[in-house]
Amino acid sequence: MNYFLALLLLSGTCSSWAARLSDYRPFSFEVLFTNPVCATYQYDREQVTHSGEVLRQKPQNVYCKASDEATSVGRRLSPQFRLIEWISAPETKEIHAAYLSFSSKNVAQALCQALRKGVKVTLVIDGGETGTATNKDAESLRSCGNLSLTYRGSTGGLGFAHNKILIVTSTDPAVKKIVFSSGNLTTGTSINHENWNFVTTASESYFAQVHRCVIDAMVESGDSREAFSGQLNRCRSEIKASPESDIKSFFVPTDGVAALAQVRSASEAALEIEAMSHRLSGALLEVFASALGRGTKVKFVLDDDVYWAQTLRKDVGRNTRVEAQAIDRRLIGAGAVVKFLETNQNIYQLQHNKFMIYNFGGGAGAVFTGAGNLTTSAFTKNFENFYYITIPEVVKAYDEQYDLYYDTLATGASQMPRDYVLP
Repeated sequence: MNYFLALLLLSGTCSSWAARLSDYRPFSFEVLFTNPVCATYQYDREQVTHSGEVLRQKPQNVYCKASDEATSVGRRLSPQFRLIEWISAPETKEIHAAYLSFSSKNVAQALCQALRKGVKVTLVIDGGETGTATNKDAESLRSCGNLSLTYRGSTGGLGFAHNKILIVTSTDPAVKKIVFSSGNLTTGTSINHENWNFVTTASESYFAQVHRCVIDAMVESGDSREAFSGQLNRCRSEIKASPESDIKSFFVPTDGVAALAQVRSASEAALEIEAMSHRLSGALLEVFASALGRGTKVKFVLDDDVYWAQTLRKDVGRNTRVEAQAIDRRLIGAGAVVKFLETNQNIYQLQHNKFMIYNFGGGAGAVFTGAGNLTTSAFTKNFENFYYITIPEVVKAYDEQYDLYYDTLATGASQMPRDYVLP
């Protein structure tokens, strides 16, 4: 296929003829957010905000500790609850998954039990910055049954193996279940602030088949970007179904150019952008700066580690001083309305959502989301999975959640405490 035609298909320009994922049967698209339920954490002494108000505690259900996990994951609408439900279902026959990290004991236990029942599990995990690290929770599954475990990333011109995908094959050959998320199989399923997407679709859909192409390419050819891209593209060319028009999938490093083009084109068309990310830098920061320059309204929710990295002039948690200074200059200084989730750096609890909601006017909207942070590396070097979604009920779910974050849970700069104190 001609490169430029392929790029147009991925960006949506020529997709009006394609089937919609929502037209397939079965079809279910459930968006779940961790929304942790956490205890009240009071300061040892009263704190004062920049506007002069007295603070006695951290924001409820924003700042959490490890002891809050059990309450958070016990709810039926918890992402971890749904993950384990899908893994443990009697009809589950095979599981393929790729994640940066894996440390959830509850998920590990569910996978072990599935393996002991005869479910075949293929797992791809990041091998660390040297590409040679192992994961003890993943390794522990070897004794449970038919496990294929592969480590990827940091070889052959690649960055992190940062995908977040889980595929469930059931005893019904016509059905596939796909999970994609901002979170890893860690506290990303519980007390981090994350977005998780649970899709049930027909096995014949392009969406279902292309995800299997990605996992297979990572396992069989994931030691270099050239080998991975070659196998992924060959596999995609053999899919008889057309790419769906209401959800477009991008797999970096192969589709990084097309993914960034989609972000830019949507940003240029939007009247308003509402966004959340853990990291924000490079080309993606410039997209927002350009939007602000055009007069587009931009709202952003970040981890408060970004705020403190700028305020204290040092790296805080997983966010850097350099990154924070660029955000302050190019985003906040350019007119974006920015708030922060006051998370617990002591346990590396993160605001780890990564999505952008585009409002085009007239009730039209879209969401761009996936595994990657809004950084240049996420669109060029890493293994990543991104999605551009126009399914109305999905856009609505993200929009409603964003209102909860922005209006209720997040803190504006003037309401942030003057001192960096963690209960």
